[in-house]
Amino acid sequence: MLISNFYYEFLLLGLVSTLLLLLYVLYVRIPVDAAYLRTGLGKPKVLLGSGGFVIPFLHTLTPVSLQTYSLELHLQGANSLITKDLLRVDALIVFSVRVAAQPNSIQMAARVLGEVNLQRGTIQSLLEAEGTAVLRGTAAVMSFNTVHQQRHDFTETVNRRLNLQLQKYGLEVVSTALMKVEQTPKDYYDPQQVLDAQGLMLLEKAQFAYAKQRQIQRWNAESSARRYEFETAVQRMVWERDEFTARLQHIRFKAEADAKAEQELDEIHLAKELAFEMAQRDVQLIRLQTEQELMTAQTVVPLKLVSA
Repeated sequence: MLISNFYYEFLLLGLVSTLLLLLYVLYVRIPVDAAYLRTGLGKPKVLLGSGGFVIPFLHTLTPVSLQTYSLELHLQGANSLITKDLLRVDALIVFSVRVAAQPNSIQMAARVLGEVNLQRGTIQSLLEAEGTAVLRGTAAVMSFNTVHQQRHDFTETVNRRLNLQLQKYGLEVVSTALMKVEQTPKDYYDPQQVLDAQGLMLLEKAQFAYAKQRQIQRWNAESSARRYEFETAVQRMVWERDEFTARLQHIRFKAEADAKAEQELDEIHLAKELAFEMAQRDVQLIRLQTEQELMTAQTVVPLKLVSA
């Protein structure tokens, strides 16, 4: 009886251990940056976030990476974009995409892109093809100045259109960055092509207009500089004339002052001479009067003696 009880206990323990081992072996845990599509027995199921049971020989797992992939798409030279005004534009744009973390998108990406080790090359090919098509279609409805001056609107339009195109592959656009927009050199315009011929004609016409405008601005600048130099020379001549007039006036005033001072000195000398002559005359008059008085006095005294 005791042996029978131990037998059932060991049997139960073995069943539980076997069940736990099967659970450990059959249960697949899903990484944070990945998802799996389980196909085979039953309906296809997307394993995302937690995990699921996978029975060998009955189920097949297709891993799908949820990481973000980046691609630099450089369209330049003969492969450059053609804008609405038929001008060529060299553009460097960086796309960042990933598989959308939704069951339908993961299932679609697994079917289209394949296993995780093949996704990078597949996504790169898709981005190059779809991104080039979206860029060309967006640039074809915008002028060169619009693409250059309103880069944010151009990038938003490309981002929205590319997102719509990639949804059928289960992908979503994380970000789109327009790194460079430059005019394509004229050497890459093919005169044998109608669009390039028209674009080249418009480009040469615009360049001629800008060159003409620059020449007119240069002439205006030179004329302004010459006019300024002429006005400066005239002003300098006016200043020199005023300075010369002021100096002449100063010399004249000084000469008049010197002449007046000399005249005053002459008048002082003349007054001194007249005063001296008048003083001499006064002295002579006083002397004559004195002599006359003495003679009169001498004449009176003898008359008095005779009468006595």
